[in-house]
Amino acid sequence: MDVDALRSELAGIGLNAFGVADPARWDVSAGRERQAQHLLPGTRSILVFGSGGPALWNALLDDLRAHPEHLCEEAHPLDAYARRAVSRADSHLGGARRRWFFASGDAELHLDFRMLADLAGLGGRSRMGLLLHPEFGLWLGLRAACFTDLALPFSQRIEVDPCVGCPAPCITTCPGDAFVDGAWSVDRCSAFHEASRRCDSSCDARGACPKGAEHHYGPEELVYHYDRAAGRPLLRALAGIDADADGYEGVGPHWNTWRKKVDVRGGSA
Repeated sequence: MDVDALRSELAGIGLNAFGVADPARWDVSAGRERQAQHLLPGTRSILVFGSGGPALWNALLDDLRAHPEHLCEEAHPLDAYARRAVSRADSHLGGARRRWFFASGDAELHLDFRMLADLAGLGGRSRMGLLLHPEFGLWLGLRAACFTDLALPFSQRIEVDPCVGCPAPCITTCPGDAFVDGAWSVDRCSAFHEASRRCDSSCDARGACPKGAEHHYGPEELVYHYDRAAGRPLLRALAGIDADADGYEGVGPHWNTWRKKVDVRGGSA
């Protein structure tokens, strides 16, 4: 088994943020059915992978140009590409027992990936509620986690508030006045989205964060993430795929559903 080879292969396609979480610390907040020993008996480490900056997006575009069927046959092509990459790289773990989970809307089981990434040292919680990675800033997507019986050194958690000392351009830039007492409010943000299309394909507050600004997503990737109805046709065009060949349509943003919470912790422990 070779965790370094696994990490290197996944970093090569854009899963370039990595850390190892302590399952005992995860179990403190997870409900019983999501605790490590329930998900994989014998778990000793949790490998957590994220994508920093546009590297994963660029790798997806290269893949779609070579294999257009990967778009035409998938409702969520970026998530599907990450799963395929993990499936190929998984052999590096050899005979180790493991179970993979993915941060996607159609996942078999929803886990609290922000908590996993926090425990794996991938960032501290920002004013926006997103993790702020030391290198990539807010331009970090959480993608996959592997519960395994391998005993690995745990990553150091970032305990300090990453926003201390920042003049908070996220707050002053936000056109929806979506911050309350210095923290992002899902209700205010959702209400503004219902009243205006100003932020349909981007987020001024996120874009104003000075940390990791050089890893900012490009305009096409922003549209894809924020508004799939517009983003999927754009992705087809970038990959040179005819609309008639695509079996799926993009799904637009549903701002009024933000208040409906998905259970990612599994209730009380």
